[in-house]
Amino acid sequence: MEHIHTAREKDQTTIAEYKKGFEANTLEVLVESYNRQVKCGIVGVHQQALYLIALRQEFKERLKESPVYLLQHILGLVGPIEVVDGNIRIKGIKPQGKP
Repeated sequence: MEHIHTAREKDQTTIAEYKKGFEANTLEVLVESYNRQVKCGIVGVHQQALYLIALRQEFKERLKESPVYLLQHILGLVGPIEVVDGNIRIKGIKPQGKP
């Protein structure tokens, strides 16, 4: 799932507002919010892109990684994730060395 993001003049204000809301949430709530976006998919609405960028920033601040990626202007999602031992991982992928 990917979206070509083109920045607009007031995007940073909207992203900051979303980000402020995310700061009060637990990691589990962030994961639920992210997984809802995975379920509906990227629909190409600019507002959704801003929401995902803010979510990406919050994940990166907390965990130094994010399931939302932004490569140049391509915004995407890695798929459903889960919380395991205080970290996130893609659902269905087993850690190495574990059955």
